[in-house]
Amino acid sequence: MKRLFYDNRYFFIPYLLFVILCTILLILFTKTDLHILSNEANSPFFDIFFKYATYFGDGAVIALLSLILLFVKFRYALIFLTGSLATALIVNLFKKVVFHEMYRPSKYFELYESYKLHLVEGVKLHSLQSFPSGHTATAFNLFLMIALMVKNNFLKFIFFILAALVAYSRVYISQHFLVDITAGSIIGVMLIVLTWLWFEKFDKQWLNRSFIRRSGD
Repeated sequence: MKRLFYDNRYFFIPYLLFVILCTILLILFTKTDLHILSNEANSPFFDIFFKYATYFGDGAVIALLSLILLFVKFRYALIFLTGSLATALIVNLFKKVVFHEMYRPSKYFELYESYKLHLVEGVKLHSLQSFPSGHTATAFNLFLMIALMVKNNFLKFIFFILAALVAYSRVYISQHFLVDITAGSIIGVMLIVLTWLWFEKFDKQWLNRSFIRRSGD
């Protein structure tokens, strides 16, 4: 495990700082104050940017990357698919069973706050099942998986930035609060790491093959 974290420290260290910062903010301020602060920092450019950036957290990316990885290495495809499905299971357990009645920002502000949110045109807002953020969990599944596969440290850092931007897009377009994306990111990272470590125990040659590679690494 230590080797995994060291080799990917350019992803994990920024991510740890991200979680620490989010946790400090959540301790010092209410989720509504944080959301208002974020909501006021808007612009036409960011409206468009985050409206489309958020799609990298859609469930379709799981199927797409899993398919691509079958042509890279079966091990990678199985790690990503298993980790992503486990993530989806846990996220939906929280969202649809444990915290089913937790309001999303648009509904919460409609009921409890007088502040009028800046909303992004064309975004269909949901009312319930705010915690945790499934799109954030999926984004961290996606970009952490890619970061684990690449060797370049700069790219590992870039993939963290991309995951964080997708996470923030959920706050920007008022689909989630900061606490939702923080929890979603933890679930997404934790499940990919655990799945990666679990598959390391299996030394099967066929796992290192792909649809275009017959054997070996």
